[in-house]
Amino acid sequence: MHTIPPSARGARTLPPRAAHPLIDLLLTRDPKQRRCILVQLLTAALMVVCVGALVYAARAGLADLDHVLMLGLLCTVSSLTFFTLIRSGVNRRYRDPTLAFPQTMVAQTLIGFGYAVGGPFHAAGLLMFALVMVFGMFSMRGRAIRMACLYTITLLALIMAWRVRTDPVHYPLHVELFYFILLATVLPSISALSSNLMTMRLRLKTKKRALEEALEQIQAMATRDDLTGLPNRRAMMAQLEEHARRRARGGLPFYIGMVDLDHFKSVNDTYGHAVGDDVLRAFGVQARQALRTTDLIGRWGGEEFLLVLPETQVGEAIVGVARLRSNLDHAQVSPAQPHLRLAFSSGFTRYVDGEQIGHAIERADRALYQAKSAGRNRSVVI
Repeated sequence: MHTIPPSARGARTLPPRAAHPLIDLLLTRDPKQRRCILVQLLTAALMVVCVGALVYAARAGLADLDHVLMLGLLCTVSSLTFFTLIRSGVNRRYRDPTLAFPQTMVAQTLIGFGYAVGGPFHAAGLLMFALVMVFGMFSMRGRAIRMACLYTITLLALIMAWRVRTDPVHYPLHVELFYFILLATVLPSISALSSNLMTMRLRLKTKKRALEEALEQIQAMATRDDLTGLPNRRAMMAQLEEHARRRARGGLPFYIGMVDLDHFKSVNDTYGHAVGDDVLRAFGVQARQALRTTDLIGRWGGEEFLLVLPETQVGEAIVGVARLRSNLDHAQVSPAQPHLRLAFSSGFTRYVDGEQIGHAIERADRALYQAKSAGRNRSVVI
């Protein structure tokens, strides 16, 4: 028959995610940065397709090859610049790490260039203007997308006015006016839809945050004792079963302990339940401070607490319980009764491999009964 101390908690780390090193080198392993880079690469791919189409038109004699090659060079420089900013992490310094607004403005400028040199195929640029705005509506806020919309309409008006004067064969006034009215109608509509979409996203984000907070509260209520903040009976049973499974796989042996606060009923009867609550809270605080970080303590019910103590060096558990008992001898357990001191009795038993948890708890209860019968304020191990 000897003494031993409380509480156990094991930490588990997950293995690192396996990934291809070349993909990590290109996209990083940060999920948010990956999304930004993937969107930027998709934009670059669209630019490649558009420039490729213009190169085909130039080879067919329908566009100026030098202008098309210049556009291709500008697209390449802009794509590499934004990729470098995102891949290096510089984008994190800004409020919008996707850099959606500057990318949209650059893309619309390049599309405007393509519209100006596209010749017979320039009308395809109208679709690209709208597509870029649709891309932006998923990242930009309302004010930014309105500015991008106004910039695009103004840019298109200037390009059309210039090309109507310099190349009326491919840019006839009545056709360009129709295109302008069409785009000046579509882009503000996209802007309005973007504002509605952003409002919906903000509402969903707020609701998601509220649901996450509610879930955390529910989980805390399901596993924590409201008064002491310690794990409750349900959580302690789960921990005991987990320790038993670990032991079956070759883990450390462990002790199960039952603790009962001495003369707690008389505290409630003499000083009231408010002081009794102070005592329970104080015991929880002192136990967390005195016991090992590998130990686990939870409220079992009333003034009873259950402990799980992994076995390590001989006598180490006894030191923990002795430290807790010594701390309680000097600790103020209730502001309303500063001279009140707290003592406890405890019983411990070593878990037998393969046995039911309930049997080990019964033995710990018997050890606790022996400690109380022997005069209280002591620990017994059987």
